[in-house]
Amino acid sequence: MKIIKRHSRFTSKLMIALIFVALAVAVGAVVIANLRDKNFFVNQKFEELSRNYYEEILYPQFIEEHKDDTLEKAFEKYLNNGFTVHLRQILNYEFLNHNNDYRAVFEGDNFSCNTNASAATFIPRAPYGKKDYEAKFNLLCTND
Repeated sequence: MKIIKRHSRFTSKLMIALIFVALAVAVGAVVIANLRDKNFFVNQKFEELSRNYYEEILYPQFIEEHKDDTLEKAFEKYLNNGFTVHLRQILNYEFLNHNNDYRAVFEGDNFSCNTNASAATFIPRAPYGKKDYEAKFNLLCTND
């Protein structure tokens, strides 16, 4: 007596593909959960908001205030220490000018960030354009 194959090759390949998709989804979920626990997405948002604040607000205001000076002279005293912007300033600006309340990003169920101590420092570099800088980010968050 012969055993009759009830499954075609297509069905077998489909089952293998579904197993791989399920495995990929599970691995992806674990990776994303791990990144959330380490505040990866919070750090990314802080860097994005900080860079935007420097390039769109701080830099143009500084250039306007020093329009009579050369760029080298204007930025001279900031070459060592740079410009420091606190998270509190950025959040207030976003809320007041763009009606974006990002405070919930930096305060969660199991963590909170210190808006007064968290800061980004921008050190200008020649030729002193709005994207010519080195940035140092110091986001201080605690897990509850």
